[in-house]
Amino acid sequence: MPRYFIDYDDGGLRLADEEGQEFDGLQAARDAAIAALPDVGREAPPKDGRRHFLAYVRDTNGQVLCTVSLNLDAECHPEPQTGKAG
Repeated sequence: MPRYFIDYDDGGLRLADEEGQEFDGLQAARDAAIAALPDVGREAPPKDGRRHFLAYVRDTNGQVLCTVSLNLDAECHPEPQTGKAG
């Protein structure tokens, strides 16, 4: 079975996979990267509500074969003020 390495990057922190893992093929490695990104996104949210997460699937030669991304973009709208006459 081929070995793939999945690195994660959120723009501020990059986690490099030094050990790798055996998968049935590139599609299975890509699917593992996709499945892991939502867990990474559960970390404390940034103040501006935006974060871009990336996962890179590499082969044993270090060549990036897949890039998977997840974008978090949260925007709040002010609550309407109700006019109460008193």
